[in-house]
Amino acid sequence: MDAYFVIIDSHWMASRLPRSLAMLQNATSSYPGIIEVQVVAISENTYLSSLSRRYGARFSTIALPSIGARSNEIARRSRGRHLVFATPRARLSNDWIIKADQWLSKTSWDAVILRPKRKIATQGLTRGLRRLWPMPPRPGVLCVAYEWFERIGGFDPALDDTAHQDLVTRLRACQARVLELEL
Repeated sequence: MDAYFVIIDSHWMASRLPRSLAMLQNATSSYPGIIEVQVVAISENTYLSSLSRRYGARFSTIALPSIGARSNEIARRSRGRHLVFATPRARLSNDWIIKADQWLSKTSWDAVILRPKRKIATQGLTRGLRRLWPMPPRPGVLCVAYEWFERIGGFDPALDDTAHQDLVTRLRACQARVLELEL
């Protein structure tokens, strides 16, 4: 398995951070030293620092105003061959990292977006609303090769909530092979 650097922005995750860290700990506990989890915050916070340590993640303070700027800064410090950007609504199975590694390392994909499966009961309603009000799908966990992240210049530092979708759009515009999966 290749080396992965998982980045979690605490400002974006908010109250979902403990649940996300627990999910990541379950998924990555079999690969010590290969997968590093990094929690990023705008300012020093003892609660976030102890929460990160409890789940085996590292905590960093980056005083930049947007998700795009903070993600770029922490990505520059990474040692992984692949970057993983977690998002608030991502509830994935424990084997998602294995599947992402298979697609990124053993095939020719440059980026993989892992989206949680939609609930059947709300699927029809959202399909109808999407037809009337087209919006891009909610971002899933974004796994991207570090080489491609650097090639396109990373995130737009001015963007906050739409930074991930903008990165995916620019990856596609630069002919990167992007795969979207529901897990």
